[in-house]
Amino acid sequence: MPDVAIDDATVRIDVINPWGRDARVDWRGGLTAPGAPGHPPINYWAWAAATGGEFHQRPETVTTAPDAVVVLLRWRGLANLRAVRQLKSRGLTVFVSWKESGAAQIAQQLRWPWMRWLHRRVLAAADGAFATTEPGSRHYLDYGLPPARVHAVPTPYAFDEPGWDFSQPDAARSGVIVGTRQFDVPSRRHAEALQLAGRVARAANCRLTVFNLDGPAGRARVQALTGEIPAGIRWIEQRLAYPDFLREIAAHRLVLQRDAGWVPGQIAGDALLCGIVNVGGNGAVQRLAFPEFAEPECSEAALEAAAIRLLTDLPAWREAAQGARVRAQHLGLSFASSRARLAAVVRATNALAAAASR
Repeated sequence: MPDVAIDDATVRIDVINPWGRDARVDWRGGLTAPGAPGHPPINYWAWAAATGGEFHQRPETVTTAPDAVVVLLRWRGLANLRAVRQLKSRGLTVFVSWKESGAAQIAQQLRWPWMRWLHRRVLAAADGAFATTEPGSRHYLDYGLPPARVHAVPTPYAFDEPGWDFSQPDAARSGVIVGTRQFDVPSRRHAEALQLAGRVARAANCRLTVFNLDGPAGRARVQALTGEIPAGIRWIEQRLAYPDFLREIAAHRLVLQRDAGWVPGQIAGDALLCGIVNVGGNGAVQRLAFPEFAEPECSEAALEAAAIRLLTDLPAWREAAQGARVRAQHLGLSFASSRARLAAVVRATNALAAAASR
């Protein structure tokens, strides 16, 4: 994805999960503070939050005209098609984007022929598609969208907005935290992440923080995978509100994961908010902001060596953490650069539509 030129041209983007369970959120008055009611401005919500838009459950609540609407696609093809058609009938510019956009997730949502048939009709009715992952981009092209209507638009993180920079002083950071916790999702590769984290923590003689929501059995399984950690394991064994989760992440030098699902990459986005380094995984944010530590290009041995160096060499860690944020500013991962990227996509789409109508 090319660098994003930041200028004053902005658009308002609304996002809708049609007839879903996610509550409406309104950012027209400005970005909410951490801990405010409603969903935090991350993942697909971030497109609306970054541009002063709204997040909707139903097309009819889109009452003030945004510059464009993004319809989040799920397996319910009829609901997707109905939402796109309703919004288009009102003269709105409409994009679509998979809500679950990993390669396996897209395949699962299109496993039946009738699902694929409906999906092609949805894409034909929309003005274009937002691809948050590399498999997503290929998918839209494979389903017949012209390249000019497929837009690589990552989900941004508000580290450049007041109140959303969770960075801590260098002296307050230590050790490594494992960013995943799900053993039952194979693509998360949680077991592999724990094994790697154990070796790294022993070599760097640092603390290891692990999430465990599975009680004593979960502790035993984690310890069997990490092995003995001389500096000890710190356990987080309750669900945390998002700001508290970020404060936990920010207290470490790096977050380690091995997610191989080709997902948008929230763990790496959390690392950007916290000003630390993400090591491992192949999500979109990892590959854009932390390419030197992303998979599959970086082998397990290389990940291990890099993590140990980052934990034991403060200047190297500081360079990596600062470099990731600079890179994010240029690649549409900050809120400012995302606004510019979204404005350029909407302008180009409207220009194509105008040319086609002449």
